[in-house]
Amino acid sequence: MKRKPILIQPDPQNWAILEQASKIDHQAFGVDGISVFNLSQFTRSGSLYCLVIDNSVVVGEAVILKNIYDNGALLFGFAVDNAFKGKGYGSIMLDLLIEECASKGVEYLELTMNPDNTAAKKLYTEKFGFAKKTELSIHPEKGEPRWLMRLDLK
Repeated sequence: MKRKPILIQPDPQNWAILEQASKIDHQAFGVDGISVFNLSQFTRSGSLYCLVIDNSVVVGEAVILKNIYDNGALLFGFAVDNAFKGKGYGSIMLDLLIEECASKGVEYLELTMNPDNTAAKKLYTEKFGFAKKTELSIHPEKGEPRWLMRLDLK
């Protein structure tokens, strides 16, 4: 990794960035991928974060959805571009997202994951300490198991 990545919240009309983020989301989640239009809407509420290099190349994206009933948040759509996987960018992005959330008073992060996804399991549980909160129902489109994971930030 030669270029230092930074975490940004893109402008809702920066279609070049949003299209890259949407492509990454579709690589990771297929039919569940977030469209460019919906990502634009997430930027309006300050929910979309992109890890970029050279101020224009998106290597990862995630949406943080703050809970309305407490100080928690959901990490939604966390993904790294296939061309950049295995190079530490997922860890860098998750570190920066955790820092960002903690600085905004978020007390915990939750996410859903397929427990059979060894890369996700390694990143979330082994490296960052997310713990299984509960098993969820099978994903309706993909037929995969889902776990709800939680990381306390305070």
